[in-house]
Amino acid sequence: MREKHSFNFLIGLLFGGLVGLLFWYWQKSTSAEDGALALLDKLAATEKRARQMKDAVERGEEPEILRNIPLPPSGTEVPSFLSRSRTESDTAASDDLTQVKGIGAVFNGRLQAAGIDTFAKLNALSAEALADMLQIRLGRAENILAEAKAL
Repeated sequence: MREKHSFNFLIGLLFGGLVGLLFWYWQKSTSAEDGALALLDKLAATEKRARQMKDAVERGEEPEILRNIPLPPSGTEVPSFLSRSRTESDTAASDDLTQVKGIGAVFNGRLQAAGIDTFAKLNALSAEALADMLQIRLGRAENILAEAKAL
């Protein structure tokens, strides 16, 4: 009779463990779904704001989110790539440096701030000067210059 009780105990222990495991898995999966739904809600809100900004720009208006950004005090030097008063001659004389493999929006902004806005000016730089300007290692600067020379 003692063997029968121990067998029932083991069966009950196994059954209780499985029920506990299923409950734990269900809790984990539902909390992950809640987190995923929250992320989807944030994504939808961000897409809505992006659409509103795009529509405002297409209408020729300043997007509302940019109205709340404080302007720098008068007398503060603003880099030319950030100023809103660029003329057509300024944009026509400059090249799109983002065509160079390795130069994205951030590096393009740093180059524009330093007055490097054409491929000729970029090719005239040394690898050391470019590495200092973009705050990157020398090997990466050499690769960027090689790509620029290929264009």
